[in-house]
Amino acid sequence: MWNKIIKATNALVVVLCLIGLANISLAEAREKGPKKAQMLQTELDPYFETLAKSNRFIGEAAIYQSGNELYHTTIEPDGEQSILTDKHYKYKVGSITKTYTATVILQLIEENRLSLDTKLSEYYPNVANAGAITVEQLLTHHSGIHNYTADADFLTYHEKPQSKTFLLDKIESFKPDFNPGEKAQYSNSNYLLLGYIIEDIEGKSYQDVLLERIIEPLGLDDTFVGEAIDPENEEAYSYQLAEKWNEIPEWDMSVAFSAGAIVSTPEELDRFISALFKGKLISDSSLKKMINIENGFGKGIFETKYEWDDKELQGYWHNGGIEGFISHLAYYPDEDLTIVVLSNGLNYDIRAIYNVMLDAYFEQDFDTPEFGKAVEVPVSELEKYTGKYESKTHPLDITVSLLGNKLYGQATGQGGFPLTPLGEGRFEFAKAGIEIRFDDNNNQFEIKQGGRADIFNKVEDTVEQESVEVPIETLKQYVGIYQSESFPLDLEVMIKDGYLHAQATGQPAFPLTAVSQYKFKFDMASIVIEFRPEQSELTITQRGMPRDMYKK
Repeated sequence: MWNKIIKATNALVVVLCLIGLANISLAEAREKGPKKAQMLQTELDPYFETLAKSNRFIGEAAIYQSGNELYHTTIEPDGEQSILTDKHYKYKVGSITKTYTATVILQLIEENRLSLDTKLSEYYPNVANAGAITVEQLLTHHSGIHNYTADADFLTYHEKPQSKTFLLDKIESFKPDFNPGEKAQYSNSNYLLLGYIIEDIEGKSYQDVLLERIIEPLGLDDTFVGEAIDPENEEAYSYQLAEKWNEIPEWDMSVAFSAGAIVSTPEELDRFISALFKGKLISDSSLKKMINIENGFGKGIFETKYEWDDKELQGYWHNGGIEGFISHLAYYPDEDLTIVVLSNGLNYDIRAIYNVMLDAYFEQDFDTPEFGKAVEVPVSELEKYTGKYESKTHPLDITVSLLGNKLYGQATGQGGFPLTPLGEGRFEFAKAGIEIRFDDNNNQFEIKQGGRADIFNKVEDTVEQESVEVPIETLKQYVGIYQSESFPLDLEVMIKDGYLHAQATGQPAFPLTAVSQYKFKFDMASIVIEFRPEQSELTITQRGMPRDMYKK
C-alpha cells in the first residue's frame, strides 16, 4: 500500500483474518437486479449512517455486478459531522495506480518491446544492482530497491514539483535493502521506475500512454493522472479528523507519478478492473502471469479469498493511500463482482468496511458497530494497564505504555498506536478498527480486530520509562513554532497537562519524554528533539536524519 507518510503514528498491529461466514451456495448468492439492489440498500445504509454519525468514514463505497451498480453511497464532511449524500466525486486512488502501470508493461511485453527478463540496467544502469534486477522483479517488488517514500527526507520535497532527474537521483543514491530476488518487499520505487521505462519506450508522457492504451479505449472520462485538486471538476480533497474534518496538504503528483498519481471514480474503477479480467486490455496468458502470486505479490495486484463453510471465492485486489485518501478495489471473476471503497477521510479500518459489503452481498449476517465517545481517565487509572502482554493465540507481543497522559500500544517490531479511552477499561484505535478491553483483576486484555479476538496476559507489571523531571519553567522556554527552509512543515511545541508535546502542521500531536533537561524523545516514531533555548532553535532527528529548526 502507498505509505501514509504524514501520519506520526502510522503502524497497525497486524492484518488479521477475515470474519468466518455461514453456509450459502454461490447460486443462492446470485440474485441480481432491482431486488438485490434494494436488499443491499436496506442492509448497508444503516451501517454507513452509523459510520457517518460517528465521523469514522467519508468518501464513497460501491458494489457492481456484471457492470451494474447494485449499491452506492457517498458520505461528505459537514462541519463537525458527516452526512450521507447522493453526490459523486473523483478521488486520488494512490497505489491502485500500480495496476494500471503493470497493465501497460504487460501490453508492451505482448508487443515484444520489452520482456519480463529485461534488466533494469538497459534503462537505468546507475541504480544499485541494476544489472541483476529484472522487469519482473520490479513488477513483483522483488528488486530490493529502497522505497523512496520511506526515505527520511521525503517530507522535505513531496509537496513540490519534482523532475524525473531529481527522483532518479534519489533512487540511484540508495543502498539496496536486499539482493534482487532474495525476498519481496513493497517499494514505490519499483513502479516509479516502471513508469519511466514506459515513457522511454513510447516516447510519450505517462498520461498520454494511459490515454491511448486504457482510458480512451474504455471510455473513461473521469480517470486521469492527477495534478492540483480542482474542486470545480468535482475532485475531492482529503481530510483528517480533529474535532472536525480538516483538509490535508496536497502532495505534488509528480512525486507519486506512476506509483500513485491516478484520479478516478468508483464506477470507472469497476470498468477498468472488469475489462482487465475479461481480456479487453491484455491477453489471457498475460493475465495469468499478472495474477501469479510469488511471496504474496502478483504483478501490480494481490489475491484474496472470500470463504464460507467449505467453499471459497477467489478475488484480486489492490489498495492505495496518499495524503488522507485510502482506497480499495477488489474483483471476484467467478461472480463478476467488484467492491470499491474510496475514502477521503478515515477514522476506521477500511478492511472492516469492505468485509461488511461482501457480507451484505452474500446475505451474511454482520454487526453494525457501536461507537463510544472518548472519556477522561485519570493517569493513575491508566498506569495499571501498562506492561508487556503476550498471547497463546497471537504471534506478536504487545507492550502498553503511558506517554504523558495517553496510553499507547505497540506490537513487536511495529510502530506505536494511541489508545482512546471509552470507559470501563475499554479503548480503541479507530483507524485500524482495534478494540481493547482490559481486565485488570486478571492482568489481561482482549483485543478485537477484523472479527478476530485474542486474549493477552501481562508478563511484566510495569513498563520502564527512561524519563527525567523537567521544571515547568524550563519547558516553557521550549514552547513555540519552529520552522526550517529544508522542511515544508512547521513544528509547534506546546505544553499539555504538564507535559511537552510536538505537532507538525496538519498532523496529530505527540508526547515528548524527557531524557535530559534539553533532550526529549518519542520512541514510537523514532524521534529525538534537542532544544537550544539560547539560540531559539532545536534539532529534530528521525531515523538517523537530523534537521535544525528555528523558532518563528
